[in-house]
Amino acid sequence: MKTPFRLALLTLTAAASSLIHAGERVGDFALIDHTGYQHHMSWYDDHDAVVFLPQAVGLTDQASLSALQAVYNEYADQDVAFFLINPGLQTDREAVANAIADIPLPVLMDDAQLVAGALGLTHMNQAVVYDPATFEVVYRGPVQQELEQAIRQLKAAESVELVEVASNGRSIEYGGVDATAISYQDDIAPIIAENCAECHRAGGIAPFAMDSNLAVQGWSPMIREVVMTKRMPPGQIDNKVGHEIKNEMNLSDAEMQTLVRWIDAGATVQDSDADPLTQLVWSDTKWKMGEPDLIIKVPPQVIPATGVVDYMDIPIDLGLTEDRWVKGSEVAPGSPEVLHHIITSVVPPEGQSDPQTAFMEAINSLPEERARAIRTQMFASIAAGEQPDIDRIFRENPDIDVGVLLGGGDADQASVAGYAPGNSVSWNPEGVGGLLRAGSGLSLQMHYTTTGKEMTDATEIGIYFYPEGEVPEERMSGGVGNAFTLSIPPNAKDHEMELVTYVPEEAEIRSLMPHMHFRGKRMKFIAEYPDGSEELLLSVPAYSFNWQLSHELAEPLRVPAGTKIIARGAFDNSAQNRFNPDPTTEVNWGEQSWEEMFMGFYEWKLVSQN
Repeated sequence: MKTPFRLALLTLTAAASSLIHAGERVGDFALIDHTGYQHHMSWYDDHDAVVFLPQAVGLTDQASLSALQAVYNEYADQDVAFFLINPGLQTDREAVANAIADIPLPVLMDDAQLVAGALGLTHMNQAVVYDPATFEVVYRGPVQQELEQAIRQLKAAESVELVEVASNGRSIEYGGVDATAISYQDDIAPIIAENCAECHRAGGIAPFAMDSNLAVQGWSPMIREVVMTKRMPPGQIDNKVGHEIKNEMNLSDAEMQTLVRWIDAGATVQDSDADPLTQLVWSDTKWKMGEPDLIIKVPPQVIPATGVVDYMDIPIDLGLTEDRWVKGSEVAPGSPEVLHHIITSVVPPEGQSDPQTAFMEAINSLPEERARAIRTQMFASIAAGEQPDIDRIFRENPDIDVGVLLGGGDADQASVAGYAPGNSVSWNPEGVGGLLRAGSGLSLQMHYTTTGKEMTDATEIGIYFYPEGEVPEERMSGGVGNAFTLSIPPNAKDHEMELVTYVPEEAEIRSLMPHMHFRGKRMKFIAEYPDGSEELLLSVPAYSFNWQLSHELAEPLRVPAGTKIIARGAFDNSAQNRFNPDPTTEVNWGEQSWEEMFMGFYEWKLVSQN
């Protein structure tokens, strides 16, 4: 007979010594499910309870799963969330999906075995009831009446004592890094140096330094939290699907295990005269790519302590008296605390083209039957006193280049780096470049945010040229997808959108970049080929407005003419989104951060140049 007893009385065996101790708080965490969606437990704090049951291909306890489905049928619409969790026993998501084809539950892929360990799961027939408001486990054991009792108590907001019922199902095998063998000097410090210290140092953009063993020890609870919730390193992608990304910031499963298990074991530092973090040396130059050939000093901007700062459009005269071919460029922000982004446009000597004229030229370049239909539609809207539905025109005609509305120039024209947190360098591959003609200038759209303290920003832009007389043989181009109309309902937790960008010629795709604002939740990019087949290129399951990153493919992807890049994503306009300025309002397109955009930026090189 199985007898419930207080978890506080449970003596953990040596085999489970890395799991949580009786009565301890588990903490917040985030995992990606087998379909690619990320689930962050703090987002579920409007639920009364969260229930987990282990899953693994060929190892799932079917009786427990059937019992859980019965509980799910009763409580799923009563603010109780249900998940299966694969404790690192398989990483093949397709195999997992096939194994639960008829089960309506997401499987959280705990590839690093950290969450299952933190939840105290030791057997495949062992379920957990978790309180998302306190991040505590309130029940662990088989799916039976004690589990439902824990759910009912949480729903009634009663005081719930931790209860465990003994499980005797198949054991879960935990592997990977042994906590007792982890060395700060040999294991922890190298991870911090490689992934954290560049920002977390004196003069870095992070709010605190991790430049010694004492600093890492002191910040170890925070390190554990941001690793478990996937907040840091920033800008993480789903690296288990899609194409390999050159500038990916994710920690490996082994690195995550090393950090978290070392911290859980007490963050011990062995005595040593040589602390690797104190020996790190950082360049004192502001330029990551070396001293530029041309430095452009943006006029200093005084940013007030509070309030809304309107977008600034700042013209810059480059002072070029001769044509120069650009190898790359870089932005050195003066005050990154307030500078949110810069969109940089090159203005040719004859001036920027008129967007309306360029738009009509793009329409007229379509087959005449389609062009005539679009013109008729636009003129009918104008005659009725309405604005033409530009978004519909681009959606139904993805081979129109959205870039024409954003100031796209001729094929040879150079581009110059813009800026967003984590994205400040534009660098061409060897033999690829763009032309800055004599008399060219820049137009900078600059966006600032206030921080509670008045600051002066003196940003600089550096440009690197090819040697005089050297003309690179190839040019980089690309495309932009932009949803020109948005209507996100109030309190919508997962408002989905899709846009399509057309690749007109055979090309090598180099990079992809999502862009949304505070309500942006996720975005993935899919290539749809002319034969109708699809391929996932990149998934960003937890988009962050604070990190505007361009994701560069490790190897360029050659795609045929007529390929469509589909951006599928979603917005969270609910109160669960901690960055949401106002969940009670409908959100429309706009440039300010409290408004929204849904955009994809793509860089590719046309194969016809080879």
